[in-house]
Amino acid sequence: MKKLIIAAGVLFIGLSFTSPNPDLPNCNQGAKVAEKTWEKWGPWKPNLQLNPYKTAVTQLRNHWNWIVNNSPATVGPRRLEMDGGFETGNIVGQTKSTFVTPPSFNDRVVITINKIDGKAETGIAICTHDQSGVSNTSTTYLFPNDNDPKTKTFVVTNAKAKIISIAMKNNSVGNKFQYRIKAE
Repeated sequence: MKKLIIAAGVLFIGLSFTSPNPDLPNCNQGAKVAEKTWEKWGPWKPNLQLNPYKTAVTQLRNHWNWIVNNSPATVGPRRLEMDGGFETGNIVGQTKSTFVTPPSFNDRVVITINKIDGKAETGIAICTHDQSGVSNTSTTYLFPNDNDPKTKTFVVTNAKAKIISIAMKNNSVGNKFQYRIKAE
C-alpha cells in the first residue's frame, strides 16, 4: 500500500509539470532575456534611436560571435536583428532553439521561417514581452513531420516597445529541422 501511495504521488507530481500542449514551446524561453534587457535599458523611449542599443549589444555580440559566430552553439537564446538578415540553424531531436529581438520600434513585425531540410515535427511559439514583465503568445504553429521545404510567415501586431521571442522545439527523436529565420 505504501508503494502504491508513493507511486501515485510521483505520478501526480509528474503530471502537474507537463505542458498543456507538449508539442509546442512556450514563452518562457525568451522571458528571462527580455527581463534582463528591460533591466539594462529601463523604460522604453520612443525617441531613443536604435543605434545606441545596437552599439552596446554589438560590442558584446562581437566578442561572443568571435567565439561561436552566433551559431546554434550559443548558450541561451540567440539574437535576431530586425533588419531582415537571415539567421540559420539546425535543431536536432528533442531540443529547442530560441531567438530574441531587441525592443521593436514598429507596431508590425514580420517573422519568416524557412524550413530548408529535415522532416522533424517542430513547434513554433512567437511571443511578445513588454517592460512590465507580461508575456503574451502572439501565435503558435506546428511544422508537420515531412520532407517538404516550407516557408511560413507570421505577422506580429501591436509589437511597438516590445521584445519578441521565437521559440522552436523539435518534437522528433531522430529527425532534424534545418531552418532560416528573419525578422523585418
